[in-house]
Amino acid sequence: MIKSYKAESIVLARRNLGEADKIITVFSKQVGKKKVLAKGVRRLYSKRAPHIELFSHCFLMLHPGKTFDIVTEASCLENFSLARQKIERIGFIYIALELTERLTAEHVPTPAIFFRLRQFLDTLNHPDTRRQKAAQELNNFKTYMLSELGFVEHQRTFTDLQVDTEIEQILEGTIRSAQLLTRIQSLV
Repeated sequence: MIKSYKAESIVLARRNLGEADKIITVFSKQVGKKKVLAKGVRRLYSKRAPHIELFSHCFLMLHPGKTFDIVTEASCLENFSLARQKIERIGFIYIALELTERLTAEHVPTPAIFFRLRQFLDTLNHPDTRRQKAAQELNNFKTYMLSELGFVEHQRTFTDLQVDTEIEQILEGTIRSAQLLTRIQSLV
């Protein structure tokens, strides 16, 4: 008999499925990146819905399913409410989430990246963090991911343009969230 398990996770992405369900991409320190099914969370009375918002840090109880593991319980550890109030910070966070989703492999635990992502979210959630520090933290996060995943050697430093160019070569495409941030910054 397959048992349920608990995973400390950060929600990277969500998409609707049917009338009431969502497929959620989570990044967990225990199992790495994983797509899970949250049944009924789009219903008004869902108790799990607030716990699985984008970039929430949460504990999920998961039960193995045929295609996707199913979220049976969810509890939020941190929703980063201050970062959610500032649109530019959301833009920085979206880039970090996109890179985590696109650069990490499924079902491969990388706890160092999990903790670094959590640290990045904490920094952006701090009231004293200013635009320049947030941009520098994002650049540091990108560089850390590249070195931790083995794409570049450790302790290499990049300018913003260099790290973005390196990432786009690895992804063989653009960083989609960066376009959102550019639009946000032109409005701010």
